[in-house]
Amino acid sequence: MEIHQIRYFLEVYRNKSFTKAAKECHVSQPSLSAQIQKLESELRGPLFLRARGGILLTNRGELFLPRAIEIEHQTEKVREEMEQLDGLTRGRVRLGCLPTTGAYVLPEILAYFHDTYPGIRVELWEESSPGLARALLGLEIDGAILDEAGLTDGLVGETLFTEPLYLAVPPDHRLSGAGVVALSSLAEEPIILMKQGHGFSTIVRRALEDAGVTPRVVYESAEIETVQGLVAAGLGISLVPRMIRKAWGVAYLEIAPPTPSRTLIFAYRAGTPRGPAAVALGNSILQLLRRDIDRAEGQKKEELK
Repeated sequence: MEIHQIRYFLEVYRNKSFTKAAKECHVSQPSLSAQIQKLESELRGPLFLRARGGILLTNRGELFLPRAIEIEHQTEKVREEMEQLDGLTRGRVRLGCLPTTGAYVLPEILAYFHDTYPGIRVELWEESSPGLARALLGLEIDGAILDEAGLTDGLVGETLFTEPLYLAVPPDHRLSGAGVVALSSLAEEPIILMKQGHGFSTIVRRALEDAGVTPRVVYESAEIETVQGLVAAGLGISLVPRMIRKAWGVAYLEIAPPTPSRTLIFAYRAGTPRGPAAVALGNSILQLLRRDIDRAEGQKKEELK
């Protein structure tokens, strides 16, 4: 079994065509077909079926596919790591992040990393925490900024910071003038949440459950900004992280202890060596975000004096 045969197999699978795969690989179709036949001979059976809709995988092909993807990934990683060893002057690293959170934390991180390692390309992958965890375990990204709802078996997490959740209500809501609100008082309130399956939805539902509240959910959204827009329109209330509070349209109230929170984590695969670029980016993230938190805590202590 040779690397180029695995590449040919994957291109046929991705293009659903021997002709298109040959063009992608810059070889003639007869040459590509001959190599696929050699691979099939070594694997003791056909990998593809020709169907009206194009080329399909056989059961043997389905079994071989994830192994081929892993081999391709590892081959690329070896090549990148060899390049990166030369002073981190070339290569790429794939970073996952929560969509809305990324708008607040990524600009400074990526600007700093680009200035420090201008030859390293950072590719972004935005998803919910569970989606980022799947991408990490599936070898699609090298590291991710996610919350605790995404940390699962097979991943290692380094805590960046923990932030409290706030109650978001319309400006004319009966609670808008309250200083601190207990979650237990929200049992009859219409609540707007992130869609189930999103990590932050899991965090909020768990906080309400711990407070003995069964949420009366009136709307669900895949975007936290949409949630806040619905709150501003007077359609319900919600819980949001401190980081993403808006300057207008919504009143934000502190939640009485035990105050719910979310923790942002930099996560990567356990037991898998990280390339130099991935390590450098992870260190940059930890350094910058922890520095900002230390600075904010220092300012708060000064204000309390």
